[in-house]
Amino acid sequence: MGIRLLIFMCLMIMISALPNPEQRNRRDVMDTIKQAGDEVAKTLNDAGDAVVQVFKPTEKNVLDKMADGIKGLAD
Repeated sequence: MGIRLLIFMCLMIMISALPNPEQRNRRDVMDTIKQAGDEVAKTLNDAGDAVVQVFKPTEKNVLDKMADGIKGLAD
């Protein structure tokens, strides 16, 4: 009786460990959705950074650079 129970439990573990194609497809779809969501978030973040740079540029504009260069020559 004990050996039959052991064999039955081993078979149940093996069957539950085998991947089901339907579950794999579902997991692949969920991974794709997650990746797409991450890409959308990254794109929106990059777009937000671009908008901030329009109103608060981090580099001097060309005229300021030219003026600094002329001041440097005059000094």
